[in-house]
Amino acid sequence: MLHSLIISINSLLACYEVFLMVDELGVIISYREPPSHLSFCFQLSDDADVKVGEFVEVPAGKYIIIGRIVLIRSYNEYLRNPEFIRDHLARNIPLTARFPIEIGMWREARVEIVGMFEGDRLHPPNIPPEPGEKVYRASPRLLKKLLGIRDDGIFLGTMYGNDNLKILLDPEKLTSLHFAIFGATGSGKSYTVGVIVEELLEKGYPVVIIDPHGEYSTLSQPNDNTVDLLKLGNLGLEPRSYPVKVYKPAYFGQGNLTLNFRDLDTDTIAEMARLTPVMRDLLYLAIRSIKKSGNYELSFESLSRAIRSIAQQWGFQRRTEITLVRNLTLLNEMGIFGEGFDPKEIIEPGKASIIDLSIDMEEHIRRIFAGAIMEKLFRARKEKTIPPLVVIVEESHRFAPQDEDTYSKTVMRRIAREGRKFGISLGVVSQRIVGLDKDVISQCGTKIILRVDSKTDLDYLKPYIGIASEEDIERIPYLPTGVGIVTGVATRYPVTTVIRPRKSKHGGIKL
Repeated sequence: MLHSLIISINSLLACYEVFLMVDELGVIISYREPPSHLSFCFQLSDDADVKVGEFVEVPAGKYIIIGRIVLIRSYNEYLRNPEFIRDHLARNIPLTARFPIEIGMWREARVEIVGMFEGDRLHPPNIPPEPGEKVYRASPRLLKKLLGIRDDGIFLGTMYGNDNLKILLDPEKLTSLHFAIFGATGSGKSYTVGVIVEELLEKGYPVVIIDPHGEYSTLSQPNDNTVDLLKLGNLGLEPRSYPVKVYKPAYFGQGNLTLNFRDLDTDTIAEMARLTPVMRDLLYLAIRSIKKSGNYELSFESLSRAIRSIAQQWGFQRRTEITLVRNLTLLNEMGIFGEGFDPKEIIEPGKASIIDLSIDMEEHIRRIFAGAIMEKLFRARKEKTIPPLVVIVEESHRFAPQDEDTYSKTVMRRIAREGRKFGISLGVVSQRIVGLDKDVISQCGTKIILRVDSKTDLDYLKPYIGIASEEDIERIPYLPTGVGIVTGVATRYPVTTVIRPRKSKHGGIKL
């Protein structure tokens, strides 16, 4: 019995040693940069398959030091002398003719230490690893604890370079502190949004999507792409559809979603009707007079009567009065005003409500419409007449522009600042980062950054990326389609992630 037990233990130890050999990546060196409590370099084994962005671990007594590879260099001692290379090129002699160049090659990786584990307890970096210590690929167990990965989290994808590690984000951290998804056209930005929406719906969140391109209604159809189906199967997932409601503005009869005129304030109506400052003043006085009358029935008819009365009382020019009434009449003729909508009918747990703004309408009207919807949802959530929800705004730079004051930007700022207290989360999506309001960006606790080609956009984004290294930022323009860096509160440390296949059909450009 004892003999059998000893054999079993030895077998387990042998398996463990094989596991370590497989995951052993190299040895810590000190000839260039001695290890410190913040970083170290190690020479990679010849057969080590490792990439920038992966995490590694080093035993250090009762601790396990864990760090992230931020740079990999390749060296060759025979190719250090430029005269040597020039002589071979001039004589047309192969470089391998006189020296065993392959033997002189090695690779070096630089690691930034992110913490130290003592059992399951994570400490900040405070001791250096020893030169000569072996470096191992970080175990999935430690990575899950380090990154805050939950087994029941939002399955975004797998770690780039480590397909065995699923990136599952804590839904509470992702939604309560808002999130942003940035990427150039064709980088997989909208596809990533679709994956997050699927996960949120499966967890019972109501989701509202401000959709200026009309590309998210395909959530209601299962994915039928052959390549995606194969990838889904490998991940143990299946294609499926999701409950979706699509609403379009009743702009000149194109849709059925209206706004109630009484839900809008003076500044909103003024922006919608493109009023001059003088006309705005007249409108404000007219609305105030209606409210003071004690019989508050705000309509275009009552407002027109009040405008004529106030114009005479305060001595406004006849031309101002006529122009204001005409602009409001034109606004009324657009057909977007009516009984409005009831948030309780739009918001339903586990269902996506898509506000399709892709119809042909003026941009400032589109902004007002989006802003009015978000404002009414925000008020309903503050009054707790609807459950906690997530509002995702595609093309956010159009609704919250940096260099222009708009009603929709005002509302988005308010939700970004106060939404956490009232259970309304904001998802910001944009391809033109430099045009997006900085205040909105700064309030997003988690950012998923796919390929961004513009240096201007990257420079604009740098202050808001958090603890991502300069090397991470420099890699962003070269990220493959469908690969993004997740940084912020949802992961604690930057994680390069391959976005999983969608279960529903993608309505935009295919990855």
